[in-house]
Amino acid sequence: MGKDKKTHEAKEEHKPGTDGKAAEEEIRVLAYQLFCERGYEHGHDVEHWQEAERRVLVQSKSGL
Repeated sequence: MGKDKKTHEAKEEHKPGTDGKAAEEEIRVLAYQLFCERGYEHGHDVEHWQEAERRVLVQSKSGL
């Protein structure tokens, strides 16, 4: 049974779309953090989102 559980866990880790959903959530949280850090000023949502995407992409490429 231990082998079956291990195989199942491996499949869950490599489920299509899971990494994308995790990255999107990380971007969402970071964009909101930028919004807060920059004084809660509305109208900069695209800038915050793009900056968050850039940071997450750089982080994923560096392997951190």
